Amino acid sequence: MKKSEKGKNRVLDRIKTEHDNFTPAQKAIAEYILHNPESLLFMSINELAEATKVSMASIVRFCNVLGFDGYTQFSKEIQEMLQGQLSTSGRFRIAQSNRAVSENRKLSTWGDSAFSRILGHEIENLNRLAENVRVEDFNALAKMILEADRIITLGCMASASLAGHMGRMLCKVFHEVDVVDNEGVLNAAKFLRLTPESVVFVIAFPRYPAATVRMGKAAADMACRVVSLTDSHLSPISGLGELTFHIPVGIPSFVDAYTAPLTFINALCTEVAEVNSERATESLNAFDALASKGKIFYKQTWRGRPRNSE
Repeated sequence: MKKSEKGKNRVLDRIKTEHDNFTPAQKAIAEYILHNPESLLFMSINELAEATKVSMASIVRFCNVLGFDGYTQFSKEIQEMLQGQLSTSGRFRIAQSNRAVSENRKLSTWGDSAFSRILGHEIENLNRLAENVRVEDFNALAKMILEADRIITLGCMASASLAGHMGRMLCKVFHEVDVVDNEGVLNAAKFLRLTPESVVFVIAFPRYPAATVRMGKAAADMACRVVSLTDSHLSPISGLGELTFHIPVGIPSFVDAYTAPLTFINALCTEVAEVNSERATESLNAFDALASKGKIFYKQTWRGRPRNSE
């Protein structure tokens, strides 16, 4: 099954559709998943087998019938689907349940503190980011930016911080950059300046702000180049434009796990500057001169204790 097909059918809908064709063991698995889909967020194949009273081989065959290579791919699909649907309090409850499961298993590699768990989660996201991003796509995106006459970074609510950070970094080496973080009239006017050479970055992660989706679709209908930064192919902005980068964030708690998206953005801005180092150096020097003239940054003029005058 292709990813696009899975995105259309949604795995739970497919389970319902195929239910009558399942074997008794597969029906037991299906019933459990349909009534407890969130349990797959932290349930191993062994535990699912125990809960449904079937063999692990039956679970693998069940996943194969639905078009997945195995339980890992299947459970990941469920996780990505639920990620965009859980409320803020629901994400917090899931995180608490996950912590309880880890404590019961006594398998918590990262310890029981929130710091250790969040740190471990973010490290896992960075490892998955390295696996997900194709170098050729990354290089094509850097080339797209270098050829652009204007750039918009679009992100609302929590992702507004990502759009703002990306805009600030890019504007140090690329002057025609706009940040859009809401549907206001002034922001709408920024889209009127777009051309076929312009690039719009649409940034959205669970729970996918509706404003971002609306503006992203509007940008995709215009004569410009659109790039989506999101978490999975089930995202409403996945495949919206020329390029889509799936950046893992997971569900650590009610907080947003944005280490991987920030790393991707920082790497991209660095690549753009290094590919055109002459232009970047000129722009950065101009930025430093402006910052110095405007006294934007605090500057310490001396170190240590002042000497007593005699």
